[in-house]
Amino acid sequence: MNFLNIFEDRIAGIFGAAQAPFSFKKLAKQAAREMEDQTLVINGVDTAPALYTVLIAADDDPFLAPFYPQLAREVAEFVKAQAEKKHYRFAGAPLVRFMIDPSLKAGKFSVFAENVDAPTLARLYEEERAFLHGGKQAGAPMPAAAPQPAAPAPAQRPAPSPLASDADPNAPAPQPAVIEGFDPFAPADPFAPQAPIPVPQTMTREQLAGLGGAAAATGAGAAVAGAAAHMASTRTSAPARPLAQLVDVVTGDTYELTSARATVGRERSMADVVLRDPNVSRRHAQLTFTGSDWSIEDLNSTNGTLVNNRRISRCPLRTGDLLTFGLSTFEFRG
Repeated sequence: MNFLNIFEDRIAGIFGAAQAPFSFKKLAKQAAREMEDQTLVINGVDTAPALYTVLIAADDDPFLAPFYPQLAREVAEFVKAQAEKKHYRFAGAPLVRFMIDPSLKAGKFSVFAENVDAPTLARLYEEERAFLHGGKQAGAPMPAAAPQPAAPAPAQRPAPSPLASDADPNAPAPQPAVIEGFDPFAPADPFAPQAPIPVPQTMTREQLAGLGGAAAATGAGAAVAGAAAHMASTRTSAPARPLAQLVDVVTGDTYELTSARATVGRERSMADVVLRDPNVSRRHAQLTFTGSDWSIEDLNSTNGTLVNNRRISRCPLRTGDLLTFGLSTFEFRG
């Protein structure tokens, strides 16, 4: 029995008599393709991406939510199996997260993988735990790092891990190759030094004059061009007179703020400006307009919010200020 068949059997055991809203076999294949596309040679080692985000439709979330922890573990085990077969390594135990994409129709999904370093991966594990402990927000899926709930499933035989050999499906699973020194479930040391988060070089307002998409080739644009190329965001339809704008200093893309309150983040069901960046939290920061002035507040994000290259909790905004979320920098125009 091959990896896919083992994976399919285990997924069927999770759902029991219920019908999954889409093919998890196709999901596994897409995850494997993403792993191949994002595997990098780091210090001479083929390093597979350790962060996998599964986007699902809002209509499918209520049914899938109780199963997210189990499904995330099975997808992670399948990814480990594929990596083991190709002798790839990880920066840490792979993290699989389910998130809602309001643009997807019921029965549709998407998977993307990202190669992040061990400190970032550890912070993402902690962020998922904090998100879960803070309570499941309306319309938001349960994160993958959640404790396993009691799932309504029939009696299941102890199915072998996808890492088991084809010859003996009940053989104990070998451990995947993981870079030493990383334990995603170890308690965080609040006094341990934190690895610095890569932040693009801040530019003066004079340097921003005439800045557009071509800036990705030189200067500060080059510092974040790779990260910007791997980002995706939703854009609000432009009304005649937006209240304010965020202009990406690398691509020149404009994100228009049409209400007095706008959230920047990674979770599509929670944010107005959505950034596909592992250094951006689900709800990262909030911009607020009082009718005369704008301000920005960091929403306890994992990696913080910078205004003009200084980390802030809350501060007023002026036209021309530079806002940094993760690896993206925007010029604020209010």
